[in-house]
Amino acid sequence: MRAGKIPSDRRFTATHSWLALAPGQSFSDYPLRAGVTDSALDEIEVVGLELPAVRSTIEAGAPCALVWTSARTVVTVYAPISGLVTMTNTDALADPRLVADDPFHRGWLFAVLPSPTSSAYGLLTPAQYANELSEAV
Repeated sequence: MRAGKIPSDRRFTATHSWLALAPGQSFSDYPLRAGVTDSALDEIEVVGLELPAVRSTIEAGAPCALVWTSARTVVTVYAPISGLVTMTNTDALADPRLVADDPFHRGWLFAVLPSPTSSAYGLLTPAQYANELSEAV
């Protein structure tokens, strides 16, 4: 991931998933968009997606989506929080390249309404995530 490209309005997992947080909102009052960072997709051509079904429940840290690549490999996306999937990104399903080309905006994967017991505990701030990336090199 290029320096300065990590959005400040997201929280991250060590497995390269992200969760968009709106400032001043209660964590579990509304669906939050989630996706995968460009670090997980570095130099990969995305050709397909398998997203969780709307109205399905996902668990924090568990596999919830798959990103198919042109090399016939699969990148597993792990849920950043537990909750109910409320929508999927139909634009990304129609054009999976959006996930690699614009992972933090047009390439989001799904929205999740956090379960009442979900919290941001364990999610990384942008600075913590940048530190994780630099340590992994």
